[in-house]
Amino acid sequence: MSGARITLRMSDVEVDEIDDFLARHPEYDSRSQFIRQAIMEYIRLEERGLLKNSGMRVEVEDRVMDMLEEYVEYRYFRDVGDVVSYVLRILVSNGELAKILKSYTLGLNSLRLSEEEKIKR
Repeated sequence: MSGARITLRMSDVEVDEIDDFLARHPEYDSRSQFIRQAIMEYIRLEERGLLKNSGMRVEVEDRVMDMLEEYVEYRYFRDVGDVVSYVLRILVSNGELAKILKSYTLGLNSLRLSEEEKIKR
């Protein structure tokens, strides 16, 4: 690979953490590849406003992210995190979030019951 070469100093503990991770993830060919990809992913998340001091990270489908980013591009919101916070505040204040979550958990419970019924048979 051509490109600029940089030097990165890390503690032995940090290097051991990376090596342990790489041992469990053979899809990475080297430390360098892993670090390059990790840095680029960090930049992508930061640019999308998904990295906040709270440490919360939310993953959404690309089509949803595109829609949220449009509202930021129109300058309705500062970043994607602001859009998500606003939507959640509205959903909580009008009781819709509770309804959505209740519906979701009822659906999961019905799936669990179906699995338990299969086992009984």
